[in-house]
Amino acid sequence: MFNKILLKKALAGYKKDFVQKQWPEEKYKWEAVKCFQMNWDVNADDFAQMIRKALSQTGNLLASANNFPARMITKFAELAPEEVRSMFIELFDESRDTYERVANFKQKSGFLLERYGNGAAQHYQHENAICTYMWLRYPDKYYIYKLGEIRVIADELESDYHFKRGAFAENIRNFIAFYDEICKELKQDNELKDLLNSQLSGTCYSDPELHTLTIDVGFYISRYVGKQDSQPDADEWWPLDYTPALSADEWEALLEDDEVFTSSSLEIMKRMLAYGGKATCTQLSIKYGESRNFYNAGSSALAKRVVQKTGCPVMQREDESSRWWPVLYVGKNAKKDEDGSYVWRLREELAEALKRIDLSQVDLYANLSPAIWKISHGMDCITDDEAAAFLKKHVVVVHKDTAAKARCKTAQGESFMANMKKGDYFYLCRGNSIRLLGRIDSDEAELNQEKQNGWYQRSYTAIAESCDTKPYTGKQKWWTPNDNSTCIEVGDADKQLFEAVILKPYFDITVGQLLKNDTSGRHYWFLNANPKIWSISGMPVGGIQDYTLYNDNGNKRRIFQNFLDAKAGDMVIGYESTPVKQIVAIARVTAEQDGEKIYFEKIEGLSSPIDYAALKACQELERMEYFSMQQGSLFKLTKGEYEFILDLIREENPAPVPADTLPKYSREEFLDQVYMTGDKYERLASVLRRKKDIILQGAPGVGKTYAAKRLAYAMMGEKDDDRIAFVQFHQNYSYEDFMMGYKPVDDGFELKYGVFYGFCKKAANHPDKDYYFIIDEINRGNMSKIFGELLMLIECGYRGTSATLAYNGLSFSVPKRLHIIGLMNTADRSLAMIDYALRRRFSFFDMEPGFTSEGFIKYQKSLANDTFDALIEKIKQLNEEISADTSLGKGFCIGHSYFCNISECTDEWLKDIVDFDILPMLSEYWFDDKPTYQRWENILQGVFQ
Repeated sequence: MFNKILLKKALAGYKKDFVQKQWPEEKYKWEAVKCFQMNWDVNADDFAQMIRKALSQTGNLLASANNFPARMITKFAELAPEEVRSMFIELFDESRDTYERVANFKQKSGFLLERYGNGAAQHYQHENAICTYMWLRYPDKYYIYKLGEIRVIADELESDYHFKRGAFAENIRNFIAFYDEICKELKQDNELKDLLNSQLSGTCYSDPELHTLTIDVGFYISRYVGKQDSQPDADEWWPLDYTPALSADEWEALLEDDEVFTSSSLEIMKRMLAYGGKATCTQLSIKYGESRNFYNAGSSALAKRVVQKTGCPVMQREDESSRWWPVLYVGKNAKKDEDGSYVWRLREELAEALKRIDLSQVDLYANLSPAIWKISHGMDCITDDEAAAFLKKHVVVVHKDTAAKARCKTAQGESFMANMKKGDYFYLCRGNSIRLLGRIDSDEAELNQEKQNGWYQRSYTAIAESCDTKPYTGKQKWWTPNDNSTCIEVGDADKQLFEAVILKPYFDITVGQLLKNDTSGRHYWFLNANPKIWSISGMPVGGIQDYTLYNDNGNKRRIFQNFLDAKAGDMVIGYESTPVKQIVAIARVTAEQDGEKIYFEKIEGLSSPIDYAALKACQELERMEYFSMQQGSLFKLTKGEYEFILDLIREENPAPVPADTLPKYSREEFLDQVYMTGDKYERLASVLRRKKDIILQGAPGVGKTYAAKRLAYAMMGEKDDDRIAFVQFHQNYSYEDFMMGYKPVDDGFELKYGVFYGFCKKAANHPDKDYYFIIDEINRGNMSKIFGELLMLIECGYRGTSATLAYNGLSFSVPKRLHIIGLMNTADRSLAMIDYALRRRFSFFDMEPGFTSEGFIKYQKSLANDTFDALIEKIKQLNEEISADTSLGKGFCIGHSYFCNISECTDEWLKDIVDFDILPMLSEYWFDDKPTYQRWENILQGVFQ
């Protein structure tokens, strides 16, 4: 029970804010459900990819600061797909108790963490995340559970439901009952329902039971009701009532104090200022490098030093702990289309001071090269049992408040929390003993569950164990084992000494060998090519292209320094300008400039290119160098921008499958599955290799579609579905669908490429491999209209010959090793014959019923069914009569596929085939010859007597 008057009061505010404020911010909840419902398939072959797509719209529901349930469950699904599949099947089993399912899912996530966590501290699959999965799957039954939120709602509505920390089972049952009561009240509010229906669009779940609306009302109550005086509006900067009371002059003096503003602090400030004075940590990470935690933890550490130096006031939380970041910034929630969760803006006085000082010597972009660290698990604060547990979990552990060494400006705890990054190397000591060499795996430090109380951990991958664990007695530096230090970076000037006293004696490795395969120092570029001069998409994968540093007039190309900075191994995003305006390839710099040219190797072509509009719509890329000066050829990308673009690419273009992992497929497998003789297969394959274009024609049910894909497999020698495309023609299919054409978009029309154009580009990437384009019902389309100028280009004698396309003015050719397999049903009287101009381009191959083939006879014997045998004999006789009928002919025979693909043969199944497949077809064949139809009806039905 609860106070319904208080709910109505809350709903009045909710309805007032709904259209202008609440819906724009929270619409994504309804979209998340719709996305999940459309993509969830528990039987998906690629279960991890399915989960990734299904959860792709959940946003902060399953990802927030230091909480990543969606990312972790997807990772588990990549490593153990069948175990995670089983977990979800059990979770969504409605015959079992709700909390029992939640608890089991949580417990099994713990098992997965132990086996596949690679040292990660948490699996993040807690009650909130698990209930969110259940709501996404059954949105008309469940809600999102958040203990803190539900306790606030219960207090605000004076509910008699109680929620106690740790009482998970009772809390979830009370929570569902409580929200069911609220939902019941919402269903009686017609004004509220009308408001919701007025805003729902095709991207949203319809929410017929109003459960998602109930979740949103609860969120509104917990966040705004009763807190209007203390909480800012969603678009207001906060806090309003706190200031550190520092003037611009005082900030300027602090900026000159290197004990307060360390080098990393100045980097954060310069990057925030360069970004426009306001940004999320994620935006800074994407644009300038370093991890989000570098900016988050680094800002908090800086704020503490400011307070220690000045004694300025600190903002307190409700639990009386300090909130540090408001010393430097004001903030507000990020919008849904912004990357990150919270936007910081420099305080006006601090921003003014930053503009006064010289920051030219401060790095704007992060140094991507890995650092090398000493980390010590000291005997005085970490027990032997704890040290052993950390080794087993592959984590290094440091207290966040570990002090600085002597006159060092940066505390060791801050170095571990903020400055250390994924990819850095370290050696671990225990006391004076050297134990192992490793590489950091995590960008963010996580609370260590064993010690807690300020102790944080980072996961790592071990590279080598020390060959000598006796106490170190060599030269002493801050970074050596015999110095009383915890987390110290080995400076560049000391790396030669580090190699001599640590790396070589204890691990038999040099610094050069350690960093040899490291890609952390790699740069990233955006190559803008004019397709009318040279086409990246037309290059084969593995092809090398040189690019001159000077234009035809001998002048330096724009942003000339980029050409000088590009090094071998750097990664390149290949983009084609107007009229294509798409990312079409990924490339790699193979050799740095030689004074005249730079050289690229194409390593992947994109079958689904990424449009310029898709890039431009991403706020994470709005400060990309290409967008600020589009006149030029080679533009700089940050690592974050490159990885963001790569994520866009992978959403539409999964990473290529290594050839050695593809299952093999032989001629013998084809003959075993497709009921055709060996001689006929050889002739079919020979004709297709020679002619390139073939049409398989035959009666209904002879297995044309089934055979086409397996023919491609057999000729490739492997099951590579990436080299096969399948379309079906129909009366409305056009050149615009097949090749290219202008399609309506929001503000006009845009040139879109069709399936055949894209497949030809994919085949052109691999000219040494065969590709197969299968067209079902090829005679149902207007062939001349669909193929257009391709009538010449698809002919075997003109393969590889280029022609200029009318729509984009670019040259185009059909690759030599692309084969077209058309499928045509000869029994369809309603379709026109293929015209002779197109018929000349194709060879025609008759597909006949395979009742007498070795494969079908073997299949028939395996069923061992007398009724089946008798029926097949009658069908053979029927086909003989159909073939002899001058108004029909062999193209109207009954195919064998009606009787295939069954493990258990029953009379009921056979009778259904006769009654609902064969007899209706015979009725159509002999619509003007009732006696013949009646005779065959009696014959076929007589088999079952």
